[in-house]
Amino acid sequence: MQAMRSITKQSWRFIIVGFVIVLQAALPHAVYGQNSEFDQEMAAAKEAVERNESSDAIAHFGKANELRQGKCSECYVWLARIEMAAQRNDQALAHTEQALATATSAIERSRAQLYDGVVLARQNNLLLAEAAFRAAATSDPACIECTFNLGYVLLKESKDAEGVQVLKGVVSQFAGTPREREIQRFIDDPSRVRKDFAPEFSATLRSGEKISLDALKGKVVLLDFWGTWCAACRVSLPLLKSMAASVDPEKVIVISIDEDDTKEQWEQFVDRNRMNWSQVYDGDHSMRGAFAVDGFPRYFVLSKDGIILAQFKGWNQDSDAVIKAAVGRALAR
Repeated sequence: MQAMRSITKQSWRFIIVGFVIVLQAALPHAVYGQNSEFDQEMAAAKEAVERNESSDAIAHFGKANELRQGKCSECYVWLARIEMAAQRNDQALAHTEQALATATSAIERSRAQLYDGVVLARQNNLLLAEAAFRAAATSDPACIECTFNLGYVLLKESKDAEGVQVLKGVVSQFAGTPREREIQRFIDDPSRVRKDFAPEFSATLRSGEKISLDALKGKVVLLDFWGTWCAACRVSLPLLKSMAASVDPEKVIVISIDEDDTKEQWEQFVDRNRMNWSQVYDGDHSMRGAFAVDGFPRYFVLSKDGIILAQFKGWNQDSDAVIKAAVGRALAR
């Protein structure tokens, strides 16, 4: 069973959503021939990623890269993403450098530089991350994630005037999304970036109730990202049941967010296991993307004012006590 790990630094969260946006934008430029062996390997690799089967994904991306004589920039970007998910940032950085070295277009260079910046930011090399994001935005001015991440890292560095200016230039591109509101909050109060506020999100509970970061203000929040396919997630059910039943609902809310199941699978599992606390079906992965969830189960403890106080990944025999203690500390603030 996967061991539980405390995540001491906030994830560079926005890039996971950005990956979907920028990579899909790049795909039309990378036409290798219909139904070729390369195409088949790439398709198999991406399907493995969707199934959270990283070893298979690595093998297929590796084979696809071999078929391109080790010069598949897109393969290296995907491999970097997999290594990032496993918190192997040194390996991820090596892949982003290979992606940059093998890039054959401005868009491929931009994607490589973007992920280079993300990995460097995770390593707290903010000055180098800033340089990478600047290069990514220069390579592809249409990459809104490149510009957003540049503004974000500038605020992390306390370069507030420039960071705000950059974010003002991109906020309209996220109109009508939770990200728009979050960026506006960064513009209004740049110190939010340095306080590790939770990302803006909105979702509908199974009961039909709408929730959002604003709506939950005043309560300690335990977010539980899980899936019926995840053995460790199933083991954690007694803790979640116990906590949901024992906390004061005026002070604490437990929210379980299902990932990678069909809606029918989710509903049947929830009913069968009497999961009567707040349940969200994240069919579009919007919450997973907002919180950059890269493994399961994943837990976030939010303060009454929406700051991420603690986050944990995996499960072991101590997880019950560790999570309860984190919620208790949040209540005591």
